[in-house]
Amino acid sequence: MRDNPLRQLLGSIESGDRAWTAMLGRLDELDLDAPPDSAAVRAEVMLYLDDTATLLDTLAVAVEGGRVDWVELLDAAHSYLGNRDDLVTDDEGVMGILDDAYLCRSLLRQAAETSADPPVDVTTVPAEGVVKALLGGPVTATLDVAAQQTVRDIRQD
Repeated sequence: MRDNPLRQLLGSIESGDRAWTAMLGRLDELDLDAPPDSAAVRAEVMLYLDDTATLLDTLAVAVEGGRVDWVELLDAAHSYLGNRDDLVTDDEGVMGILDDAYLCRSLLRQAAETSADPPVDVTTVPAEGVVKALLGGPVTATLDVAAQQTVRDIRQD
């Protein structure tokens, strides 16, 4: 099976609190009724990231099993994950990885919606609301448009 770049990124953040600083600081900026429990948010974000990595693993197995129609989508996801200077740079710790995971999920969700037989089930997970709030509307909108355009470009080939 192909190496999963998201799993590699996850390995770099699990051990240190420094990687969480920007994300936890962002919690204070959100307009919420009650202060969030940073430990619970951290756990939700890790579940979101791990679930996204599992989706990519599942897709890689499907591609190796003959789903060549999804090779370019997997390559596009891996390419974005490998770009350290994307919309939110990977130097920003968890926030830099969160935008990568969000784009991958958006890419896979949009491709699955246009496929008669998608090899992955990209259901909405509970942490998605937290992730969208952390990244912010302009960032998620930009990522969704990029995913939409990528799927459209790939499907036209």
